[in-house]
Amino acid sequence: MEYVILNGGILKKHETGFTPFFWNEPFVITQKMWFGFGGIPLFFENIETIKLVLNTINADVPDILHNEKELFRITKRMLNKNRFYRSGLITCQVYIGKTETNVVLTSVNFPGFDFPVSQHGIIVNYSEFEKYSANPLGPFTFSNEPIWKFADSRIRGTAFQNSIILNEKGFVCDCISANIFMVKGKTLITPSVETGCYTDTLRKYILNVAEKTGLNVVESDNIKKEEIYQMNEVFMASEEFGIQWIIGVLNKRFVHNYSRIIHGQINEFLKQKPK
Repeated sequence: MEYVILNGGILKKHETGFTPFFWNEPFVITQKMWFGFGGIPLFFENIETIKLVLNTINADVPDILHNEKELFRITKRMLNKNRFYRSGLITCQVYIGKTETNVVLTSVNFPGFDFPVSQHGIIVNYSEFEKYSANPLGPFTFSNEPIWKFADSRIRGTAFQNSIILNEKGFVCDCISANIFMVKGKTLITPSVETGCYTDTLRKYILNVAEKTGLNVVESDNIKKEEIYQMNEVFMASEEFGIQWIIGVLNKRFVHNYSRIIHGQINEFLKQKPK
């Protein structure tokens, strides 16, 4: 094949500017990780997640993912060459083609130094799209991306900045690109993995920090959406978007207390993590 059609124009294949492995019809695995405080605090945890995904779908793990220390070294070098000295986001993509697999890491920088946090709060609704609780790929980004994109398309141009996603049983699962956490009294409640929820790398650290603040932690597989209205506080968390306080679910409003405290402790934890 020498000629192709790109956006209505006929071009020679090499004129499209696409990398060679694009033509290998790749399946893409994506993982995003935050960098800051002179390092990439959860780098190795994220690489382990990528390897787990590849093993789950019976795909070969590229050699560079087995050599985590070397990949860590050149990733930090990439950040330095880009002059990203504050904080930002690294995107690791594994392109699984018919004949070869390629690993690509890119980065964007943020203006601040600290782990991201929403100071003013966001308003969310409930997505019309459901997740399947028994999906073995539910915890992984690539399995959730189609639902997230559909859900995001529904709130575009509205007053909502995110959506709460339920599973086929009608129980709370997660949000677009983030896990959801709720506080009632001295208890932090979050959907369990049995709901089919997405499992961000940050999730277990949120639960650990919550316990250190004196909160009882409950992971539940049957949180009804009506129960959210009984909560004192609701927030979302992920490496991609940081900690986002949910000021409102539809017309219900919530306070901003523990999510601020948890952010401060997560920020300190990431600062002290080995670089």
